[in-house]
Amino acid sequence: MLSFEQRHTSVKTDFGHGFGDLFSSIAAKLPTGLGNLTLAQMVFQLTQEIPYNFGAVTQLLNETDQRFSTGAMRNIYSPDVRTATELVIDKLAAMSGKDPLAFRLAHLKDEKVKVVLRKVAAEGQWGRRIPAGMAQGIAIHKEYHGATAVLVEIDCRPETVNRRIRDGVGGPRVTKAVVGIDAGLVVNPTGVEAQMIGGFNDGLAMALTASCHLKDGHFLEASWDNYFYTRQWNVPQDLRVVVMDSTSDTPGGVGEAGVAASFAAVACAYARATGRMPTSFPINHADPITFDIKSFIPSVPESPTDGLSRTY
Repeated sequence: MLSFEQRHTSVKTDFGHGFGDLFSSIAAKLPTGLGNLTLAQMVFQLTQEIPYNFGAVTQLLNETDQRFSTGAMRNIYSPDVRTATELVIDKLAAMSGKDPLAFRLAHLKDEKVKVVLRKVAAEGQWGRRIPAGMAQGIAIHKEYHGATAVLVEIDCRPETVNRRIRDGVGGPRVTKAVVGIDAGLVVNPTGVEAQMIGGFNDGLAMALTASCHLKDGHFLEASWDNYFYTRQWNVPQDLRVVVMDSTSDTPGGVGEAGVAASFAAVACAYARATGRMPTSFPINHADPITFDIKSFIPSVPESPTDGLSRTY
């Protein structure tokens, strides 16, 4: 590997709230958008990295379109950036005739990341035989002062993808996930575990089901009932979190650490199971709308009156 170049383009992320103080909020709202652009570039450059020995590395942010009021989804730029990177790394591994795990271990810079990656590979039995139409995926993420790795198994067989779900979507099902994190000094291990479970479910939703469809200036999703965030029928039946012992005497950051690697691992598993590398997410975004679109007039639908008929 002589060089690695990544261009990240998206609608702008609004940093008008600043960093929790009055002065950075005012700075973000400077005329012509220069204040917000400066903050966006700063956040991007301070959080995003290619943690592999890939020669000359370039990562650039190009934000466009300031017509929408936006905000940062969990983990800001990292889920999109990491997923694109890890999908390409799987392709590089295939081009070089190497196992995806071995390729990553051969090129990772940080020993901390290697340790976590080896741990999830061992816990998840990387490389084990599984039925056709299913596959494993593995990915890492390094941000702040911690390291995360995720291994998943996904089921893309027709009987799984086509299962019928009332008021929801099915599609591929992640059946197993192992999430490992070196979070530095850990004060509350169960809190770390809970954060990683939540982060995994965020990444899973981004990869498979959670969309916002924009048509004629309206978003078709009205609320959480038809914004298909991870539901119970999407969650892996086998989900384990491994909090690594660390020699660090300082916290490494936990709150958003589980999202990016989870998104990436699910995407890589899907690509291996289907033989097609996804290029848009969630993977079902272009499918026909599966919910009844609520009226835009009035803007807030009336409260339902049949709630009791839907209880169990």
